[in-house]
Amino acid sequence: MPARQILNRCSSPRMPFAWTINPYRGCEFGCVYCYARYTHEFLELRDPMDFERRIFVKRRAAEILERTLARTPVGRDSIAIGTATDPYQPAERSFGLTRSMLEVFARVGDIRLSITTKSNLVVRDLDLLKRINERSELSVNFSLITLNRRLQRALEPRAPRPEMRLRAMSVLAAAGIHCNILMMPMIPGLTDSAAGIENVIAAARRHGAENIHCRTLFLKPAAARRFLPFIQAQFPELAGQMRDRYGDSTYGPRAYDQQLEAVFWRIKRKYGYDQVKQRDAVPVRRSTQLSLGFS
Repeated sequence: MPARQILNRCSSPRMPFAWTINPYRGCEFGCVYCYARYTHEFLELRDPMDFERRIFVKRRAAEILERTLARTPVGRDSIAIGTATDPYQPAERSFGLTRSMLEVFARVGDIRLSITTKSNLVVRDLDLLKRINERSELSVNFSLITLNRRLQRALEPRAPRPEMRLRAMSVLAAAGIHCNILMMPMIPGLTDSAAGIENVIAAARRHGAENIHCRTLFLKPAAARRFLPFIQAQFPELAGQMRDRYGDSTYGPRAYDQQLEAVFWRIKRKYGYDQVKQRDAVPVRRSTQLSLGFS
Protein backbone atom coordinates (compact mmCIF):
# COMPACT_ATOMS: atom_id res chain seq x y z
CA MET A 1 0.00 0.00 0.00
CA PRO A 2 1.44 3.40 -0.93
CA ALA A 3 1.38 5.61 2.17
CA ARG A 4 1.38 9.39 2.17
CA GLN A 5 1.46 9.60 5.97
CA ILE A 6 2.21 7.24 8.82
CA LEU A 7 1.74 9.47 11.87
CA ASN A 8 -1.94 10.22 12.43
CA ARG A 9 -3.47 12.71 14.84
CA CYS A 10 -5.91 11.24 17.38
CA SER A 11 -8.75 13.64 18.14
CA SER A 12 -10.60 11.56 20.75
CA PRO A 13 -10.33 13.07 24.26
CA ARG A 14 -10.91 9.58 25.73
CA MET A 15 -7.63 8.24 24.36
CA PRO A 16 -4.37 8.61 26.36
CA PHE A 17 -2.33 9.38 23.24
CA ALA A 18 -2.24 12.20 20.72
CA TRP A 19 -0.71 10.41 17.73
CA THR A 20 -1.11 6.91 16.32
CA ILE A 21 0.94 4.68 14.03
CA ASN A 22 -0.26 1.47 12.40
CA PRO A 23 2.35 0.12 9.97
CA TYR A 24 -0.03 -2.52 8.61
CA ARG A 25 -3.69 -2.41 7.62
CA GLY A 26 -5.43 -5.63 8.55
CA CYS A 27 -4.15 -8.17 11.06
CA GLU A 28 -3.35 -11.84 10.59
CA PHE A 29 -4.04 -12.74 14.22
CA GLY A 30 -7.74 -12.81 13.37
CA CYS A 31 -9.14 -11.90 16.80
CA VAL A 32 -12.89 -12.39 16.48
CA TYR A 33 -13.72 -9.29 18.54
CA CYS A 34 -11.37 -6.86 16.77
CA TYR A 35 -12.97 -3.43 16.45
CA ALA A 36 -10.65 -2.38 13.60
CA ARG A 37 -12.31 -4.58 10.96
CA TYR A 38 -14.23 -1.52 9.78
CA THR A 39 -10.99 0.01 8.44
CA HIS A 40 -11.02 -2.39 5.48
CA GLU A 41 -14.36 -0.93 4.42
CA PHE A 42 -12.49 2.22 3.40
CA LEU A 43 -10.87 0.00 0.76
CA GLU A 44 -14.27 -1.33 -0.37
CA LEU A 45 -13.51 -4.67 1.31
CA ARG A 46 -16.71 -5.38 3.22
CA ASP A 47 -16.34 -9.05 4.04
CA PRO A 48 -15.23 -8.98 7.71
CA MET A 49 -12.83 -11.86 6.99
CA ASP A 50 -10.89 -9.70 4.53
CA PHE A 51 -9.40 -7.91 7.51
CA GLU A 52 -7.38 -10.99 8.50
CA ARG A 53 -6.84 -12.40 5.00
CA ARG A 54 -5.71 -9.32 3.09
CA ILE A 55 -2.89 -7.48 4.87
CA PHE A 56 -1.65 -4.18 3.46
CA VAL A 57 1.94 -3.14 4.06
CA LYS A 58 2.67 0.58 4.31
CA ARG A 59 6.01 0.57 2.52
CA ARG A 60 8.58 3.30 3.15
CA ALA A 61 6.98 3.79 6.57
CA ALA A 62 10.25 4.71 8.29
CA GLU A 63 11.20 7.21 5.59
CA ILE A 64 7.79 8.88 5.82
CA LEU A 65 7.95 8.88 9.64
CA GLU A 66 11.38 10.52 9.74
CA ARG A 67 10.29 13.20 7.29
CA THR A 68 7.08 13.81 9.24
CA LEU A 69 8.84 14.12 12.61
CA ALA A 70 11.21 16.67 11.10
CA ARG A 71 8.36 19.02 10.26
CA THR A 72 5.64 18.14 12.80
CA PRO A 73 5.73 19.71 16.29
CA VAL A 74 5.01 16.51 18.22
CA GLY A 75 6.72 17.76 21.37
CA ARG A 76 5.82 15.68 24.42
CA ASP A 77 2.54 14.42 22.99
CA SER A 78 2.22 10.66 23.34
CA ILE A 79 2.67 8.49 20.23
CA ALA A 80 1.05 5.04 20.20
CA ILE A 81 2.10 2.24 17.84
CA GLY A 82 -0.45 -0.52 17.26
CA THR A 83 -3.76 1.11 18.12
CA ALA A 84 -5.72 -0.69 15.38
CA THR A 85 -3.55 -3.54 14.09
CA ASP A 86 -0.71 -5.43 15.73
CA PRO A 87 2.70 -4.00 14.75
CA TYR A 88 4.28 -7.41 15.44
CA GLN A 89 1.87 -9.58 13.48
CA PRO A 90 3.48 -12.24 11.24
CA ALA A 91 3.97 -9.81 8.34
CA GLU A 92 6.52 -7.96 10.49
CA ARG A 93 8.91 -10.92 10.21
CA SER A 94 9.00 -10.41 6.45
CA PHE A 95 8.72 -6.64 6.08
CA GLY A 96 10.23 -5.21 9.29
CA LEU A 97 8.26 -1.95 9.19
CA THR A 98 7.96 -1.68 12.96
CA ARG A 99 11.66 -2.23 13.49
CA SER A 100 12.52 0.35 10.84
CA MET A 101 10.36 2.94 12.62
CA LEU A 102 11.90 2.12 16.00
CA GLU A 103 15.27 2.88 14.44
CA VAL A 104 13.93 6.36 13.66
CA PHE A 105 12.66 6.87 17.21
CA ALA A 106 15.98 5.68 18.62
CA ARG A 107 17.73 8.47 16.68
CA VAL A 108 15.19 11.17 17.50
CA GLY A 109 14.95 10.83 21.30
CA ASP A 110 12.93 12.85 23.85
CA ILE A 111 9.55 11.43 22.92
CA ARG A 112 6.67 9.64 24.68
CA LEU A 113 6.10 6.34 22.93
CA SER A 114 3.93 3.29 23.61
CA ILE A 115 3.65 0.00 21.73
CA THR A 116 0.69 -2.37 21.98
CA THR A 117 1.01 -5.98 20.87
CA LYS A 118 -0.02 -9.59 21.43
CA SER A 119 3.27 -10.89 20.07
CA ASN A 120 6.50 -12.10 21.64
CA LEU A 121 8.25 -10.91 18.45
CA VAL A 122 8.70 -7.59 20.23
CA VAL A 123 11.69 -9.14 22.03
CA ARG A 124 13.52 -9.21 18.71
CA ASP A 125 13.79 -5.42 18.96
CA LEU A 126 15.08 -5.30 22.53
CA ASP A 127 18.25 -3.56 21.40
CA LEU A 128 16.28 -0.67 19.92
CA LEU A 129 13.80 -0.58 22.78
CA LYS A 130 16.62 -0.16 25.27
CA ARG A 131 18.14 2.65 23.21
CA ILE A 132 14.78 4.41 23.00
CA ASN A 133 14.21 3.90 26.71
CA GLU A 134 17.49 5.64 27.51
CA ARG A 135 16.46 8.87 25.78
CA SER A 136 12.66 8.80 25.80
CA GLU A 137 9.64 7.68 27.83
CA LEU A 138 8.71 4.23 26.56
CA SER A 139 6.08 1.66 27.56
CA VAL A 140 5.07 -1.64 26.00
CA ASN A 141 1.50 -2.88 26.45
CA PHE A 142 0.72 -6.58 26.12
CA SER A 143 -2.87 -7.39 25.25
CA LEU A 144 -3.99 -10.40 27.31
CA ILE A 145 -7.60 -11.20 28.19
CA THR A 146 -7.37 -14.81 29.39
CA LEU A 147 -4.87 -17.47 30.41
CA ASN A 148 -7.23 -20.23 29.24
CA ARG A 149 -5.39 -21.55 26.19
CA ARG A 150 -8.43 -23.21 24.59
CA LEU A 151 -10.52 -20.06 24.96
CA GLN A 152 -7.69 -17.82 23.81
CA ARG A 153 -7.18 -19.91 20.70
CA ALA A 154 -10.87 -19.67 19.84
CA LEU A 155 -10.99 -15.89 20.35
CA GLU A 156 -7.55 -15.10 18.90
CA PRO A 157 -6.90 -17.97 16.48
CA ARG A 158 -3.45 -16.98 15.21
CA ALA A 159 -2.12 -14.89 18.08
CA PRO A 160 0.78 -16.10 20.28
CA ARG A 161 -0.06 -18.14 23.36
CA PRO A 162 -0.55 -16.26 26.65
CA GLU A 163 2.60 -17.74 28.19
CA MET A 164 4.67 -16.48 25.25
CA ARG A 165 3.41 -12.94 25.82
CA LEU A 166 4.15 -13.18 29.54
CA ARG A 167 7.68 -14.44 28.94
CA ALA A 168 8.29 -11.62 26.49
CA MET A 169 7.05 -9.10 29.04
CA SER A 170 9.42 -10.55 31.65
CA VAL A 171 12.37 -10.02 29.31
CA LEU A 172 11.43 -6.41 28.62
CA ALA A 173 10.66 -5.62 32.25
CA ALA A 174 14.01 -7.07 33.32
CA ALA A 175 15.65 -4.68 30.87
CA GLY A 176 14.01 -1.72 32.62
CA ILE A 177 11.23 -1.12 30.12
CA HIS A 178 7.81 -0.16 31.53
CA CYS A 179 5.29 -2.88 30.66
CA ASN A 180 1.53 -3.04 31.14
CA ILE A 181 -1.18 -5.61 30.59
CA LEU A 182 -4.30 -4.59 28.68
CA MET A 183 -7.30 -6.79 29.45
CA MET A 184 -9.19 -5.46 26.45
CA PRO A 185 -11.83 -6.34 25.65
CA MET A 186 -13.45 -8.09 28.56
CA ILE A 187 -16.06 -10.35 26.99
CA PRO A 188 -19.28 -11.00 28.94
CA GLY A 189 -19.66 -14.62 29.94
CA LEU A 190 -16.24 -15.65 28.57
CA THR A 191 -13.38 -13.67 30.11
CA ASP A 192 -15.08 -11.70 32.88
CA SER A 193 -15.22 -14.17 35.79
CA ALA A 194 -13.49 -13.07 38.97
CA ALA A 195 -11.28 -16.18 38.84
CA GLY A 196 -10.26 -15.49 35.24
CA ILE A 197 -9.48 -11.85 35.98
CA GLU A 198 -7.44 -12.81 39.03
CA ASN A 199 -5.43 -15.36 37.05
CA VAL A 200 -4.37 -12.70 34.56
CA ILE A 201 -3.61 -10.08 37.22
CA ALA A 202 -1.58 -12.56 39.30
CA ALA A 203 0.42 -13.56 36.22
CA ALA A 204 0.93 -9.91 35.35
CA ARG A 205 2.42 -9.30 38.80
CA ARG A 206 4.74 -12.33 38.53
CA HIS A 207 6.01 -11.29 35.12
CA GLY A 208 6.79 -7.66 35.83
CA ALA A 209 3.76 -5.68 34.67
CA GLU A 210 3.79 -2.15 36.04
CA ASN A 211 0.05 -1.77 35.65
CA ILE A 212 -3.08 -3.40 34.25
CA HIS A 213 -5.99 -1.77 32.47
CA CYS A 214 -9.31 -3.17 31.30
CA ARG A 215 -12.13 -2.16 29.01
CA THR A 216 -15.35 -3.93 28.12
CA LEU A 217 -16.23 -5.22 24.68
CA PHE A 218 -17.66 -2.82 22.15
CA LEU A 219 -18.82 -3.85 18.70
CA LYS A 220 -18.83 -1.66 15.65
CA PRO A 221 -21.05 -3.09 12.89
CA ALA A 222 -18.13 -4.62 10.97
CA ALA A 223 -16.88 -6.34 14.12
CA ALA A 224 -20.38 -7.53 15.02
CA ARG A 225 -20.68 -9.24 11.63
CA ARG A 226 -17.74 -11.43 12.62
CA PHE A 227 -18.25 -11.73 16.37
CA LEU A 228 -21.95 -12.50 16.71
CA PRO A 229 -21.97 -15.43 14.24
CA PHE A 230 -18.86 -16.75 16.02
CA ILE A 231 -20.69 -16.67 19.35
CA GLN A 232 -23.72 -18.37 17.80
CA ALA A 233 -21.53 -21.18 16.44
CA GLN A 234 -19.09 -21.65 19.34
CA PHE A 235 -21.00 -20.46 22.42
CA PRO A 236 -24.70 -20.72 21.52
CA GLU A 237 -25.74 -20.44 25.17
CA LEU A 238 -24.48 -16.83 25.11
CA ALA A 239 -25.88 -15.87 21.71
CA GLY A 240 -29.19 -14.46 22.94
CA GLN A 241 -27.57 -12.33 25.62
CA MET A 242 -24.99 -10.99 23.16
CA ARG A 243 -27.69 -10.05 20.65
CA ASP A 244 -29.64 -8.29 23.39
CA ARG A 245 -26.56 -6.37 24.45
CA TYR A 246 -25.14 -5.44 21.09
CA GLY A 247 -27.95 -5.84 18.59
CA ASP A 248 -28.80 -2.13 18.64
CA SER A 249 -25.79 -0.68 20.41
CA THR A 250 -22.03 -0.46 19.93
CA TYR A 251 -21.48 -0.45 23.69
CA GLY A 252 -22.75 -2.76 26.40
CA PRO A 253 -24.70 -1.96 29.57
CA ARG A 254 -23.57 0.63 32.08
CA ALA A 255 -24.52 -1.59 35.03
CA TYR A 256 -22.30 -4.34 33.67
CA ASP A 257 -19.36 -1.92 33.32
CA GLN A 258 -19.79 -0.84 36.92
CA GLN A 259 -19.81 -4.44 38.14
CA LEU A 260 -16.74 -5.29 36.12
CA GLU A 261 -14.89 -2.22 37.32
CA ALA A 262 -15.58 -3.08 40.97
CA VAL A 263 -14.34 -6.66 40.55
CA PHE A 264 -11.32 -5.56 38.56
CA TRP A 265 -10.19 -2.94 41.09
CA ARG A 266 -10.75 -5.23 44.05
CA ILE A 267 -8.40 -7.80 42.54
CA LYS A 268 -5.90 -5.16 41.44
CA ARG A 269 -5.66 -3.90 45.01
CA LYS A 270 -5.18 -7.47 46.26
CA TYR A 271 -2.05 -7.72 44.12
CA GLY A 272 -0.68 -4.33 45.07
CA TYR A 273 -1.73 -2.30 42.06
CA ASP A 274 -3.81 0.26 43.94
CA GLN A 275 -0.93 2.69 44.43
CA VAL A 276 0.84 2.35 41.07
CA LYS A 277 1.33 5.34 38.83
CA GLN A 278 -1.39 5.60 36.20
CA ARG A 279 0.66 5.68 32.98
CA ASP A 280 -1.53 5.94 29.89
CA ALA A 281 -4.57 4.58 31.70
CA VAL A 282 -7.55 3.54 29.59
CA PRO A 283 -10.86 3.97 31.44
CA VAL A 284 -13.68 1.45 31.45
CA ARG A 285 -16.38 2.62 29.03
CA ARG A 286 -19.69 3.38 30.73
CA SER A 287 -23.00 2.70 29.04
CA THR A 288 -26.55 1.49 29.76
CA GLN A 289 -28.77 -1.64 30.02
CA LEU A 290 -28.76 -4.81 32.13
CA SER A 291 -25.85 -6.98 33.26
CA LEU A 292 -24.58 -10.52 33.31
CA GLY A 293 -23.55 -12.01 36.63
CA PHE A 294 -19.96 -12.57 37.68
CA SER A 295 -18.69 -15.92 38.88
